[in-house]
Amino acid sequence: MTHCQSENNFPAVGLAWRAPNPLDCQLESERLIIRAYRLDDAEEVFTAINESRDDHLLPWMPWAKDHHRTLESTTKYICEQMLNLATPDTFKEVGTAIFDKKTNRFLGGSGIHDIRSNTASCETGYWIRKDATGRGYASEACARTISWALSPQSNNGLGLHRVRIYCSGANTPSVKTVEKLNIKKEVHQRKDYCIESIGPTDRLGWGVMHNEWDCKNHRILPQ
Repeated sequence: MTHCQSENNFPAVGLAWRAPNPLDCQLESERLIIRAYRLDDAEEVFTAINESRDDHLLPWMPWAKDHHRTLESTTKYICEQMLNLATPDTFKEVGTAIFDKKTNRFLGGSGIHDIRSNTASCETGYWIRKDATGRGYASEACARTISWALSPQSNNGLGLHRVRIYCSGANTPSVKTVEKLNIKKEVHQRKDYCIESIGPTDRLGWGVMHNEWDCKNHRILPQ
């Protein structure tokens, strides 16, 4: 998002970031386990999405409209995420699974997307199943994912320099999730984000740099 046309047509080498090899995701926070998907997650993931699809994931998560309509579709998605981690040389994104640390119940998804090697940056996002909302899981998972992205590769991180988050201004719960993290709001593009069934809405964006984030405690550094 927010790339200008000249960047798309004439990409620069820039920082030439490369993924660590081997590449894996196994993270913990106070209440959560955030890890790479496994094949035996498929049924639980499918159930969570199916139960949360209407009036929760939709209209904000457009993938929920046509994807994960069958167990086979969810299994295919999980296989794709496993392959993303298996190919560091072409690594651009991966979806990860969020679990309750005490019960091992699947709670939702996170991950990193749109990695730009020239600026060593990525986008992150999150979703929590409908019956687990309102408990701060999304902000906790997002903060831990940011720490993974910005931690040095020597400390089991991705060694990126910057993380971006975008959402529609009409998606009040998602806006509140990001605001809890106290990271800098950088984008407010009026009527630039079209949501099906709603129409054009404001695009909001936040960003955090590696030297602004406490990767040990998963929070913004004191200003």
